[in-house]
Amino acid sequence: PPPPEEATLTQHSTPPPPPPSLYTPVPPVSSAEMLHSPPAPQLQGGVVGSQHGQGAPPGGDKQVLQGQQHIQSELLDCESKELCGFCRKSVPLASPAIEAMNRTYHPACFLCRQCRHPLAGELYYNKAGTPLCEPCYQATLEQCGRCGQVIQDQVIRALDKAFHPACFTCVVCSQPIGAERFAVDDNNELHCLLDYYRRFASRCCVCEQLIIPAPDGRDLYTVECLGRSFHEACYCCQVCGVQLSPEPTDQGCFPLDDRILCKPCHINLAQQSTP
Repeated sequence: PPPPEEATLTQHSTPPPPPPSLYTPVPPVSSAEMLHSPPAPQLQGGVVGSQHGQGAPPGGDKQVLQGQQHIQSELLDCESKELCGFCRKSVPLASPAIEAMNRTYHPACFLCRQCRHPLAGELYYNKAGTPLCEPCYQATLEQCGRCGQVIQDQVIRALDKAFHPACFTCVVCSQPIGAERFAVDDNNELHCLLDYYRRFASRCCVCEQLIIPAPDGRDLYTVECLGRSFHEACYCCQVCGVQLSPEPTDQGCFPLDDRILCKPCHINLAQQSTP
C-alpha cells in the first residue's frame, strides 16, 4: 500500500481564564464630624495665699495647691493620649477636632491627600486609608474599555482593560459575559464560548456535530484528513470501524478512492480491485 496519510491535528485555542468581577468602588463616607470638647473643669478651693480663709482647716492652702496640680496633671495626661492621625501631634481636649476613619485629627490636618482641600464637614472617600474629596476620587476611577465612561459601579477586568458589566457582552448574542469564560476572534471581538464555537468550530463529517472541547479533556484537537474534519473518536476506518491514529504510522489512515481506511482494509480492498 502507499504510505499512510498524515492527518493534521488542529488544537483548539484555549480561551483566556474567566475575568473576575472585582470590586465595587468605595462608597462615600459620611461627613467628617466636628467634635467640641467640653470646657475644662473649674478648679475649686480659693486663692492660694499666706493667710487661711475663714473656717479653713490648718494647711488648707497647701491642700488646694496640691488639688490644682493633680487636676492639671490629669488634663495633660488626657491631652497627650489624643494624637492627630496625620501629624501625630497632640490634639488638645479643649480645641476643635475631627473624628474620621477611626482617628482624631486637627481640622487643618484632615485634608484631601491629592488637592489639599479641607474635608471638615464634607463628604469624603476613604480609599485604602487615604481620604479623598469627591473630584479627586472620581479622577482615580477607571474608564470602560468599550464605552469610555467612568466606571462607578462594579468593574470587570479582562484583556488588560476595565469594563462595565453591561458593556462586557458577546458580540453575537449581546448577553453579558460576566465572570464566564469567553473567547476573542481575530478582530478582538468578544464572544461567549457557545457563539464562538458556533461561528468558528469545525463540524465533524461523520456525526455532523461541532467539534468542541469537552470538560473532561476530550476533543481538544480537530483531526483534518482528505479535506475533512473529524472528532478524534470519529476518526475511524470506514470499513471495520477501528479508530485511527492521526500520526503517519501503521495505525494511521491509508486512504483508497477517497475513503478513510486502516492498513488491513486498504490492502484487502486493493487486492479485490486488482484483476
